[in-house]
Parts: sequence; structure tokens; C-alpha cells
Amino acid sequence: MLIIAALFMAGVLMGEWIVLSSEWVLVLALFSAGVALAAVWLGQRCDGAVSVHMGFLSDRLGMASGVADAVRQVALIATIVLTGWADYARQTSPISPNDLRHHIPEGGAIVTLRGELAATPTSRRAGVVERTSLRIRAESITRRGQNQPAHGTVMVTTTNQLGEDFYAGQIVEVDGLLIQPDHAKALGLYDHRESLRRRGIYFELNTDKLTRWKLIPQTSPPRRPLADRFRAWARHNLSRGLPEQDEALELLWAMSLGWRTALTGEVAAPFMRSGTMHFFAISGLHIGLVAGIFVILLRVVRVPRGWVGVVAIPLLWFYTAATGWQPSAVRATVMMTLILAAWSLKRPVNILNSLGMAAFLILLWDPQQLFRASFQLSFAVVFSLALVMPPIVERLQTGVRPDPFLPRELWSRWRRWMLEPSYWLVGAIAVSFCAWLASLPLIAHYFHLFNPVALLANVPVVACGTLALASCMASFICGDWLEPLTILFNHSAWFFMTCMMAISQWTADLPGAWQYVRAPAPWMMAGWYAVLFGVGTGWFFKPNVRRWALGGGGVFVVLLLANWQIDRQELRLTMLPEGPMIHVEASAQTSGLLIDTGDAMAVEYTVQRHLQTRGVDALHAVALTHGIGHHIGGFTNLLAAQPLERVYLSHAKSSSPFQKIVLAELAQRGKLQHTVSAGDTLGPWKVLHPAPADDFPKSTDDALVLRGEFNGVRVLLLSDIGPDGCQAMIARGSNLRADIVVAAIPSYGEPLNVGLLRFIQPRVIIIHDSKYPIADRASAELLKRLRDSGVEVFSVRQERGIRLTITRGDWRLENSTGVLWRSR
Repeated sequence: MLIIAALFMAGVLMGEWIVLSSEWVLVLALFSAGVALAAVWLGQRCDGAVSVHMGFLSDRLGMASGVADAVRQVALIATIVLTGWADYARQTSPISPNDLRHHIPEGGAIVTLRGELAATPTSRRAGVVERTSLRIRAESITRRGQNQPAHGTVMVTTTNQLGEDFYAGQIVEVDGLLIQPDHAKALGLYDHRESLRRRGIYFELNTDKLTRWKLIPQTSPPRRPLADRFRAWARHNLSRGLPEQDEALELLWAMSLGWRTALTGEVAAPFMRSGTMHFFAISGLHIGLVAGIFVILLRVVRVPRGWVGVVAIPLLWFYTAATGWQPSAVRATVMMTLILAAWSLKRPVNILNSLGMAAFLILLWDPQQLFRASFQLSFAVVFSLALVMPPIVERLQTGVRPDPFLPRELWSRWRRWMLEPSYWLVGAIAVSFCAWLASLPLIAHYFHLFNPVALLANVPVVACGTLALASCMASFICGDWLEPLTILFNHSAWFFMTCMMAISQWTADLPGAWQYVRAPAPWMMAGWYAVLFGVGTGWFFKPNVRRWALGGGGVFVVLLLANWQIDRQELRLTMLPEGPMIHVEASAQTSGLLIDTGDAMAVEYTVQRHLQTRGVDALHAVALTHGIGHHIGGFTNLLAAQPLERVYLSHAKSSSPFQKIVLAELAQRGKLQHTVSAGDTLGPWKVLHPAPADDFPKSTDDALVLRGEFNGVRVLLLSDIGPDGCQAMIARGSNLRADIVVAAIPSYGEPLNVGLLRFIQPRVIIIHDSKYPIADRASAELLKRLRDSGVEVFSVRQERGIRLTITRGDWRLENSTGVLWRSR
């Protein structure tokens, strides 16, 4: 089943990379299946004929049988791959003529949407605001007074307070802007559109406080789902005897029921950094513990082994439904269903085969699961536990196991007492270590975290979490009819959750416990898993494999060193949207230089998250070009979040209130402020403007202008300097020649006038137009003329962020979709 699952995954990947009609792929799959059946028939006929004929004809028939067997194998492989491809194409192609992708334009449309609630709405807290998310299966839309049938799932996120009558199965009608979800705000950040696409959702409905919500009466209205009623009862049951609005209680709801309303970024941060966040996704640990409780209870009441699976498996699926059908819970339940069924039928349990079967069934149901982080993490960790952990446990247990030739009666008393706890501790350490190794590259890729403290935190947190979860299950069993015991178990669960919170916070605060890292390249992740599974299973140490393994490992190490050396020599400038911020990463600067901070919203939602994706734990240097709000309005927020050591400012005075706030903060911090003028340097950058004698009436004319040369490529950062400032630079005879110019749109005048461009003679112009869009200003005509003259012009706003990468002999511009322009 592992082989079948791997081939099916290959087909899904083919469907992602190559777009073909699902009908054509299905025809190819049926054809290959027909070829396989024909090869089986031909092989059987040839084998039967060989037993009858002798001599020359027998040799030819045996050869034909061999060829038929080879064709059968190839055709079967092709059938499985093409089936995965066809399944992916079928679920992602807009087959229905009423599909919303056929009718809604790129810019969206104002519609009244009618459809069925796919699930009961869920709420999440964002600061003091609580947002409600719901999925609607569209049945019809009304656009410009015309009603038409519709097909597709629409995501709605609203701050409107919806009543208790909104639950799965109800027909609702709501108006708003139906539009495709936003892409990532900047390179490397969370891509909302891609995330929803992986869930089969291609549109979202934007609503506001004036949006009208309406429930459509039905002849036979649906009842509130049993899972909803169970979750409401379970939350009430767990709160017996505990204080209301308690953080530990809400985390108990999240861990045992999948209730994630209170799991905000601030609450989740210690668990993320300590590597214990997995407890709040209903996963294999939860399902395994619940299955164990069911099996033990059923065996205690003398239920035959064959009937245990018949009773326990439906109860497991009910728990999965009650916790919201979380993908991780579904995967674990499929796996546990296979294991319980094999155990009940007294069949040998093969973990790897069950793992392959679970992966195949899940991908057959939803091929998009392959591209989700939770699927990859789940199967990578379980695969590691199945292959790598047994030899590690065996080696660790040899250190605590007594002499096998010594009778148990001669063991010392303390050894007899400590043997089982030692085995448990060794097993827990091995599980934590193997899970951490398997999840390490994926955590770095998706969450940009490297947290070695997870090895320390997971053992006690898993112990406390297991006891807390067992207490929650016991509380559910006792319920209303044994209320004193229910309250006792609730206090027990609360105590263990408090311990989990304290351990996670303490370990996350340890020095070197975690750090942000850049996402590793796919080839690095592939090499890591090859080394992990090859060494962990001992396969690389086999005599006929050892030489190839050493050669491959050597090549992998050489590639890592070469990549590290290239990375050191590269210069990267990331022009962020949502403001005129530029992050400069040079080989001489570990955290780089941030030019302008943007406003407070830009710092919180763009700058901070961008720094995390670039592996920057602490930013030390910031340059503020001038005192306009959308350039430096978020400086105080950044100062509170980052340990800044140097803040570069020009000497020019400004009446801007934002500049006064910045100067007041710097005066309190001591030696942070560094005043620069034309002729000074900021690392590899030379300051061209303003000169010491310059002090213009408008702050824009005093904007800081920087020029640098890297591997022969000249870069000029003009900020949004005004016309008077440009004239002053030209009059001083400053060297303005540059291959690449980055300029923002000033509050008055054009971003680049013709006279200035004659001195610069650029090849590429990057316009930072996040605050003042090009389309809203007369400069659009100028940019048209620039493009007509052969200069490449790119808009940071339109591209949603641009990264300039300069290496020796080459430089390129990239956005989140790929390379925009290359020098060669």
C-alpha cells in the first residue's frame, strides 16, 4: 500500500504541474487499465501453453509471458498514476457550467448569494474583535437584478453577530462583494488565496456592518447537528466547578474539542516556540488515547474482541465529527480504524501498510490534502516513528536493561521499581526525538521556526497533556449523573493544562530555545529525509549500499556548502507592499538594514512577519528617510518589538508630529540615533542627499537618498524625494548613475522627472507606489513613456512585493509567483 500511495501521490503532483482535461486523463487511465488486463490474460495463456508445448515454441511462449508480465507492471503503475491525476483534475477543474469561476470577473462582483451552510459557523478572536467564519455551498446568485444558478463553495468572514439559528444545513441569503481571495501581502507571507484553493474554495464574500443576513424557510428544516449539540454540552460539562473566561479552561476546550476561538496568536506563541502546538490539533495522540479508553472500557464489560471494533470505530468517528472534522483528526481516525479493524479480526497489524492505506484513502477522497502542511507533518512523523524509532528505542533500552542472564529474583529492589519508568522515559525521549527530526524541515518551511527546545519540552508536556486529555474524557463519561466526579476530573484537567502552559512558557523563554529561519529549499528537505530514513533504518549501512550512500552524502554536503557560500555573496533588497519599506540583506549584515518602517499597521502585519520569514530574530539597524507618517509612523511599534542599536536620520528639521515622536523616543534611549548627511556611509551604502547645508521647507525634499554598488551592479534608492531635492542633487554634481532605481511616489510632483533620468540612465525602475498608487496620479503617463523608451518599470503594489537579488555576474527581480526580470 505504501507503493500504491506513492504512485497515487505522483499522479496528484502531475495534475498540479500539468493541466489537462479530467476526461482525457480518465480515458488514459482506463486505457492503461485495459492494457494491464490484456497483459494478464496474455501471460496466463502463454504460461498455460508452455506446459503443453516443448522446444522452440516453448521458449518463444516463455519470452512472450515475460514481456506480458513487464507490460502488466508498467501498465498497472501508469493506471495508478493516471488515476491520481484524474482524481485531482476532476476535483479542481470547473466542470459544472454554473461554476462561479465561469461567471465572476477578476475584480469581483456585488451579488446576493443564496446557498446552504456547509458547516456551523466558527469564531476566532483577533484582539478585541471576534470574527465569524462560515462556508456556503452556493445555489444561486443575484447580480444586477438577474438571478442565475451557481455552483461552488464560498468563504465568508464577518464581524456581524449571527444568531444561534445559523448552523449546518440551513439555507441563507447574504449580500456582499464576491471576489477571489487575496494573494500573500508580500513574498514569503501567508497566501490566503492558495490556502483556500487547497480546500476547494475559490471565492470569498466580503461583507460589512450593513450586510443583510437572511435565513430562508424550508419545508422540512434541518435539526441542529448532533456534533454541535455535543460540543455545546461538552463545553458546559468541562466548565463545571471552574471559573468562567479562564484561559486554561478555554485551552482545554481547544485541546479536547477543537474549539479554537480563544487560540489567538498571543496565546499560541509559547506553544509554537516550544514545539508543543500539536496538542491543540485533534491528531493521532487524541485519537489513540480515545481509542484506548473505548477498548479498555469495552473489554472491562466483557465485550468480545471481535465486537470491540464494531462498537469503538463508530464512536471514534463520532468524536471526529464532534471536533469539527479537522483534517488531522480524519487522518488519525482512518489510520486507527484500520488498526482496530485488523486487531478485532485477529489479523497481524503492519503499521507501514496501514499508513500507506490511510494515505491512499485520504488522497482518493481529497487529493488537495497532499499540499497541506498538516498532512505532510502527520505522515512524515508517523513514518519516522515506524521506521526510525524502533532501533533508537532498542539502543536506549540496552542502557537501562539489566543483565539478561541475571534472574529477576536477584535484581535489586530499586532496579525492579525503576525498570518500567525507565522504559517509559526512554520511549518518550525516543518518540520526541524522532518526531522532532521528522518535522524539523517542514516546521522551518511552513512556520520559519527552528526550536531545539522541543526536545526538552515535549516529554513533560506530553505527559501532562495525556493526563489532561484523559481527565477530560473521564469528565465526559461522568457527565451530569456523577457531578462530584465530573468536577474532580475538571479540576484535574485544569491543573495539568496549567502545568502545560507553565512548561511551554518556561522552555520558550530559555536562551537559544528557538529562532526564526528561512524556509529550506525543496532539495534540502529531500536530502534531509533521505539521510534521516537511510541512517535511521540502517539501510545506508548495508554493504552494497554504503558506498553509494557515502557518495550521495558527500554530494549533499558539497551542495549545502556551495549554497551557503552563494548566500553569503548575495545582496537582497525586498520592497514590501503596504508602505515604502525596503529590507536590505547584505553579506556583511546578519539582520540587514530596514529603510523606513511604514505605519503601525504595516509594522504589525507586514514588516514583522517578513522579518520572521527571512530568519531575522533581532533587527539592529533602521534608516528613516524623512518624517511623513506612512514612512515612519510605526517606528515606536518596531522599537518595542526589536532590539534596535542604530537608527539613521538626516540632519534636516521637520515639523511632522511623527518626526517629533521619533526624536523623543530616541532621546530616551540614549545612543541609538546616528545623524547622516551627503558623503556619509551606512554600511555598503553612500548617502547622496541631503547635504549638510540643505534644509528645505517640505520634508519630501529632504528625503534620504542612498546609492550602493554590489558586484558591479549600481542601485539608487530615491525614496519619494521631491523636485527641489532632485535639483539640489543635480546641482551638487552627485554621481547618480545606476542600473536599478527604487523610487516612491511623492506627495506632489512626479516620482522621476525626465531631467533626473538623464543623469541616472537606469535599466530598471521599481516604483514603490503602495501609498499613492500609480493609477491614481498623473505619473502613469510618465511611466508609459518610460516603458516606451525601453526602460523596464515595475510596480511594487501591482506585484505585491518585489525582491531584487544580486549575485556575482547576475541579478534578478522576483515576486511571489516567480522571476519577473533577469539581467541575462
